[in-house]
Amino acid sequence: MLIVSSLSQACCAYGAHKPARVLSLLSEEETVPCFDALPDDRHLKLYVPRESCAQSISDAARKRAEEIVRFVKEWDGQGDILIHCNRGVSRSMAAAFIILCMKDPQTPEAAQAARLRKIAPYADPCPMLVSYADDFMGRDGRMLDAIEDLPPPCPTICAPVVTLPVAA
Repeated sequence: MLIVSSLSQACCAYGAHKPARVLSLLSEEETVPCFDALPDDRHLKLYVPRESCAQSISDAARKRAEEIVRFVKEWDGQGDILIHCNRGVSRSMAAAFIILCMKDPQTPEAAQAARLRKIAPYADPCPMLVSYADDFMGRDGRMLDAIEDLPPPCPTICAPVVTLPVAA
């Protein structure tokens, strides 16, 4: 199962669900929560630096997408993954969408995007992360098309914790 939360709810979500892995997507000025008893190799910490130009933004997003794909490839599917970013809306939802597509490749990308939005109407997956993951996974643009075809999300300041089964 995937657990998606904001930074402010990450510790509570970790305590309630006891995930086997954590994926933190934070800006460089945010502090990563301490998840007691979680081995370092099961906690991927990806920082979003303050990029200064289009090329550095693109390069950083490509690296983060590559790290997410690598981290998920190492996951045997046992235990849950907690994914969090500042608000639980864009970067964390992009990571959740990437994981859903990786772990359930038989389900069309558009169906995965629709399922994500049904569970989290405010989900607004970061297109750049999704686009690079789409490239790494050889999806021929279907992942990006799927999130771009979603209707506008419901507005939110900070998202509640949601859980998503990996297989539909």
